Amino acid sequence: MPAAAPNTAVQAAQGRRAGAVGAEEARIEWFIKEVVDNVNLKMKQRVSIATQFLKTRVVKNISVAVTKGTGPRGGRVVTGRSVAGEYPHAETTQLMKTIFMEVKEVQAGVFEGYVGTPLDYGLILETKMDRSFLVRTLREVFGDIKRITTSPIA
Repeated sequence: MPAAAPNTAVQAAQGRRAGAVGAEEARIEWFIKEVVDNVNLKMKQRVSIATQFLKTRVVKNISVAVTKGTGPRGGRVVTGRSVAGEYPHAETTQLMKTIFMEVKEVQAGVFEGYVGTPLDYGLILETKMDRSFLVRTLREVFGDIKRITTSPIA
């Protein structure tokens, strides 16, 4: 025996539910955009925090001062300079003062942080004189930076 067709009241109720589902779906799409925007903002903040953390550690690592004194004839003598494998020691503090950071959005929702110095001798210390201070510091704090940028977003 064939099933009886639903009466008009049942058909009207089904129509209202179908219309409500369509409205709910539109609301979910709007909510998803809000969540994505919130996640992107949090990631930018996390990359900024991690970049600032790295910059602060670089400056701290190169803040050991050289020893200055007077030589036997009264001239200025500098001792305690860094040796190969150590962080560069500060004589003029110019390198410390020029360490910069920048956070850029390279594509939608993808952020990169940069730490560096515009000074030529910073590059020379880093690559030719075995006084790495940027890459070495990054390696030392990589676990902290990874934790900052990859922990769950609440």
